[in-house]
Amino acid sequence: MDLMNKQSAARAYRDRVGSESWLGLVRHELLVCWLSLLPGALGYLLRRWCWGAFLFARCGEQPIFGRNISLFHPRRMVLGQRVAIDDDCRLDAEHCLEGEFSLADDVIISRGSLLSAMQGCLRLGPRVNVGADCIFYSAGGIEIGADTMLAAHCYLGGGSYAVRGSLERPMSSQLQPGRGLVIEEDCWLGAGVVVIDGVKIGKGSIIAAGAVVIRDVEPFSVMAGVPARRVGFRGSVEA
Repeated sequence: MDLMNKQSAARAYRDRVGSESWLGLVRHELLVCWLSLLPGALGYLLRRWCWGAFLFARCGEQPIFGRNISLFHPRRMVLGQRVAIDDDCRLDAEHCLEGEFSLADDVIISRGSLLSAMQGCLRLGPRVNVGADCIFYSAGGIEIGADTMLAAHCYLGGGSYAVRGSLERPMSSQLQPGRGLVIEEDCWLGAGVVVIDGVKIGKGSIIAAGAVVIRDVEPFSVMAGVPARRVGFRGSVEA
């Protein structure tokens, strides 16, 4: 029984990291776990070459991978040219099809950020800049347009539970289907912004630090508050 439990735990771990075979698991452990900890210029160079060549579905030229990065199902991830992922980040594509987890050219993921596709896609457009310690939980898909900037500690997505559901069942068993979250191009989210699943933020909008966005935002809006409300439009006297 103990041997069976050990085999089941090992198989569960193999499935979790996305290795299709035991040989693949050994390769994953060597490439991700060992190389992830290697310091200095040598570590950067080896990760650029080994990870770019062997880990992902596709990876463009000149990637930058910091230390202590955790990767789950990297074979489903597509990285563009010059993607930079800083130290202590975690990327998880377990529930994606190949290519649904994509970071386009010149995307920057800053230190300590977590990008997890629980359901649906997770796509970041060209030159998206994600600040430190951001958390993305894709419940029904997250798509972020080109040139959008997110300051530190932003939270996007997450699941939602039945507010008017059964009182006889725990809320944890009443998860609602994800609706997806879209942030169009050229937006700026200040530090600590929260955007819930199902929201669309229009092109060129600014969301002030600490705001909680619970409904759609018109293009070029300036939003602030909890919950966020429009305080003006970009380029207007009101803003």
